[in-house]
Amino acid sequence: MNDVPNSRAVLVACMPKSGSTYVTELLAQIPGFRREHIVPSYFRREQELSDSLIRRAFDNTNTLRQAISRGTVTAEHRPRGWVAQNHVKHNAETQTLIDRYGIVPVFLVRNIFDVVVSLRDHVANTSPNTPVAYIDEEMGAWEPERMHEFLVEMAVPWYIHFYVSWYRAENKIMVRYEDLIADPSRELRRILKFGGLGWNPDILAAAVAGVAGDRTRKNVGVAGRGSVLSDELKARIHQYCGYYPSVDFSPIGIEGGRG
Repeated sequence: MNDVPNSRAVLVACMPKSGSTYVTELLAQIPGFRREHIVPSYFRREQELSDSLIRRAFDNTNTLRQAISRGTVTAEHRPRGWVAQNHVKHNAETQTLIDRYGIVPVFLVRNIFDVVVSLRDHVANTSPNTPVAYIDEEMGAWEPERMHEFLVEMAVPWYIHFYVSWYRAENKIMVRYEDLIADPSRELRRILKFGGLGWNPDILAAAVAGVAGDRTRKNVGVAGRGSVLSDELKARIHQYCGYYPSVDFSPIGIEGGRG
């Protein structure tokens, strides 16, 4: 295929535990869209995007269109594009792929203190596999306070790197977990408008209704969970952000706006 595709794509570049599965499913509910995987694997690796897998995702859209045109496949809506979610930092290579294929980048973030608590729950109850830090299996049994300290020391720097890299990217739309939970229709509308993907109230309502329930791991869905962290750990996170005085960290809960 040519570098410039005739269909559309959305990349949800997301913090782990930021509602990424939820927003990705919302986008996949838009008529003609579906989910695709554009990295070779997940678990403990950095989720750097693959050029060949992006090409395959666009090829899949074209193949579906041709099958529908031939009548060998039936579908309610003509395939328009796809959406992928990845815990990927912004860098020159990622931007090259975004530019080459006209990908719409959604920069998904969450209050960093709440993230630490939610990530600890994920490690203890679901899986230790994450790209943000190497977590051994037995560490899931640690007391919450010990795991919180570990995550602040070992995982929060990854989150800050992720945040700063996308904050400084020129072409993206930032979505906050807290805003998404408060009004998913509004945030979905913002994304669709930013990407020029088309929308109407019926589409928004149907998308939100289509992902209702617990299958998208919107597990707690409340803000303020980070209040259980000690003042010392909160101060440590503030200190880390302070190394970037020109960056506005208020979207992830750092009071005063900048580090």
